[in-house]
Amino acid sequence: MNDSDTFFVNWPGRIVFGAGRLASLAEECKPLGGRHVLVVTTEDLVRLGVVERAEQILRDAGFTTTRFAGVQPDPTCDDVDRAATEVRQSGVEVIVALGGGSAIDFAKALSAAATHDGPIWDYVTYTGASAKPLTAPLLPLVAIPTTAGTGSEVSQGAVLDNPRLEMKAALLTPRMYPRVAIVDPELTLTMPPRTTAMTGFDTLTHGIESFLNVDRSTPASELFALEAVRRVAAHLPTAIRDGGNRTARAEMAWAATCGGLAIGLANAAVAHAMALPLGARLGTPHGLALALVQPVVLAHTWEAQPERCAVLAEAVGAARTGMSVRDKARSLVDWIDRFVAEIGLAGLWSNAGLDPTMPARLAQDVFAYMGRPVAQYRPVFDEAQIKRMFEQALGCPA
Repeated sequence: MNDSDTFFVNWPGRIVFGAGRLASLAEECKPLGGRHVLVVTTEDLVRLGVVERAEQILRDAGFTTTRFAGVQPDPTCDDVDRAATEVRQSGVEVIVALGGGSAIDFAKALSAAATHDGPIWDYVTYTGASAKPLTAPLLPLVAIPTTAGTGSEVSQGAVLDNPRLEMKAALLTPRMYPRVAIVDPELTLTMPPRTTAMTGFDTLTHGIESFLNVDRSTPASELFALEAVRRVAAHLPTAIRDGGNRTARAEMAWAATCGGLAIGLANAAVAHAMALPLGARLGTPHGLALALVQPVVLAHTWEAQPERCAVLAEAVGAARTGMSVRDKARSLVDWIDRFVAEIGLAGLWSNAGLDPTMPARLAQDVFAYMGRPVAQYRPVFDEAQIKRMFEQALGCPA
C-alpha cells in the first residue's frame, strides 16, 4: 500500500451472525418500517419447514406475511417482472429473502423492480448496455442465506438470466445491498454434499478473484478475500463429508459472508466472466462452471501475478517453507486441481454432444457483455486466449 493510495468502502448493511439467529428476524424487521412482509423463497425450503418458522416469528410480532415461493435456479428477468406486478398491487413494504443465492438475488432484483418503471433488464449493467439508473428508494430487504456460497446477502449485485438473449448479467449498484443479513449457520445444515461443494467453491472463487482483481483490490477487500480463502480450504471438505458438523458449517457460513464482502468491494473477475456465459448458454450450475474455469484461469495467471498467487498459496496451505515466490505461485495451480477433485466436482462435466463451435461462441459472449471484469485483471486476456481457456476447461479439441 502506498501513501498516495485512496479507496472507498461501501458497507451499508447490518450483519447478524450466529447459530439460531433466525429467531431475531422480527426484531431486525421492525426498524425498516412497514408491517406487511413478503417472504421470497423456494418450494424446497417450504417443504423443510424453514419458511413457516420464519413467517411465524414475524406473525407473532404483529407482522402480516405474504409468501412467494416460486424462485427457480438462475432467476430470470421475466420472473422478476411478473412478481413485481403482484408486489405493487399487494402493498408489500418489506422483503425477506430466505434461501440460496438465487432466492436472494431474485429478492434484490424484485426490491428494485417493484419501485421502478419498465422491465428490470433495462437496469442491468453489462458491457455495451445503456443501463437505466435506479433512482427511487428500493423496498427494504432482509437477506437470510440457507447456503454458504454466493455471499449475496452482503453484496451489491443481483445476477439475472435473460433467456431470450442467452445472457446472464447483474444489477450492480450500492443501492442493492440488503439492509440486514441474518447469517444463521444452522440453516445450512440440510445442504446436500454436492450443493455444499458447489456453493463453497463459489466462495473460494470470490476470494481468489477479488484478491487478483488488481484494478479494484484494496486492503479492505483483501482482508475479506483471504479470510474467505483460508476458511474454505480448511473447512469445506469437512462440511461436505459431515454435513452435521456445526463448526465446519459456521466456518463456511462466515467464509461465504467474507467472500460476498470481498466481491462487493473489489468485484469478481475472469472466472466469473467465463462462468456466467456457461450458465446462460448451457445451463451449467454456477459452482460447477467455476470449478471448470477457475483452475484454467489460474494456470494462465500465476506467472503474471506471482506475488499475489504466492500469498493465496500460503492462505490455502499449498506453499511450503523455503519455496521461492515463483514456486509458491505455481503451487496454487496444483493445489486447486487437487481441491476440485477432493470436493467431488471433478468429473461431473461431460462434453458429449457439445457443439464444437461453443468455445468460440462463449468467448464472444465474454467480450460482448462481461468485458469489464476481464479488463480489470492481469494479464488482460484477449478473445483468442479466452477461447483457448474455454477449450481447455471444457475438454474440447483446439
